[in-house]
Amino acid sequence: MRICPYRGAAACSCCLADEVWPQATGTGTAGARGAKGSVIIKFKKIAIAVAVATSLTTIPLAAGQESIQPNKNLVTVTVVGVGMDKDEARRDALRKAVEQAAGTFIYSQSQTRDFVLVKDTVLTRSAGFIERTEPVSERQVEDGTWEVKIKAVVSVKGIEDYWGTVTTMLSELGRPKIMVIIREKIGPELVQESTVQSRIENILLKSGFLLVNKEQLKAIDKKDMGAALADNNPAKVQAVAKRFGAQIFISGSADAAMGPRKEVRGIPVFACEAQANIKCYRSDTAQLLSSIPGEPTRGTARVWRSAAQKALDLQAEQLSPKVRDDILRFWQDALSGLGEVQLHVEGISFKQYVELKKAIKDLKQVSDVVAKYHNEIAECSLQSGVSAETLAEKLLEAFEHLEIQDVTQNVIKARMKP
Repeated sequence: MRICPYRGAAACSCCLADEVWPQATGTGTAGARGAKGSVIIKFKKIAIAVAVATSLTTIPLAAGQESIQPNKNLVTVTVVGVGMDKDEARRDALRKAVEQAAGTFIYSQSQTRDFVLVKDTVLTRSAGFIERTEPVSERQVEDGTWEVKIKAVVSVKGIEDYWGTVTTMLSELGRPKIMVIIREKIGPELVQESTVQSRIENILLKSGFLLVNKEQLKAIDKKDMGAALADNNPAKVQAVAKRFGAQIFISGSADAAMGPRKEVRGIPVFACEAQANIKCYRSDTAQLLSSIPGEPTRGTARVWRSAAQKALDLQAEQLSPKVRDDILRFWQDALSGLGEVQLHVEGISFKQYVELKKAIKDLKQVSDVVAKYHNEIAECSLQSGVSAETLAEKLLEAFEHLEIQDVTQNVIKARMKP
């Protein structure tokens, strides 16, 4: 096989110029040969420019990754995922497989509005775009992390369709706003600017979420929230989050405890250990979305406060991606109108409440219901695979005495007809 001297690959357009020329001109005089040389040089320059341009616009594969495209919809890729354990490494591999397979499409969307939030939301459900996977290898490396190599067949059309859905829903609903309040301590001292909170806020901002401006919080709000966190009372934090228009609030605590001082080669060294516990809630219903306990992290330094800061930095680095991924999974369900739907019914008797609860349980769109009754009010939490609006329609069909007053993204408000 002839090898191209410019690209080091099989003969391409730039090295086929010598074959093209004789077909075009045949043999000729020395002047013709000079013209031939001139044309060949020009032809080669053009071909080389095309080859270089093509290589620049092609998305490069990382080491150990390859891509095969059997057809326009299904693309086969081989990728390596990395994580703290095998499950995390496999999830990382699925995400990389989707990014690799749809790289050209994703790049084409990079200048569109809310690109990062749409991309992260789509990649959160990477497993849904994988037609099949084949394990290639897995191993634990020296630092304790895992590498999992897989071959995956990815549906590019599925990615493109869902991308459009997320984009449309975001344009209708707007970007979600989040409030983050973390109570952080170094030893017995309360820290004013939380390291863990700042890291979580930064990673959420990079994903395109809106945040409640901390400067807008009044001193009384900060005092109330500090007390609420100390008492583990999310209802008080919820009230402030709703007042500032946040759809989600994240609260929790982070603590760094000082360990014993040691001497290393005659130099005193402090060791501090940090651990945090973060919880994410919906602001409208106070539904707990996730609870994320951090694995203890340790920092060492000659000054004990620096050691504590290092431990907190490591804790923040460990937790912030997990918080972001949980928020993205919830937001993906919210965009699809799936998950928990709250039903609030006023003016209902206890007999009607019992009948309503039975009617709800009979709906095939509802997988679970938790309800309570007080002061002629029914509060029902429904796990559903359809949107709140669709569920409201089904409730009207099943319970004719119900009068729907308002339907929002995940809340239905109603009353009983007189």
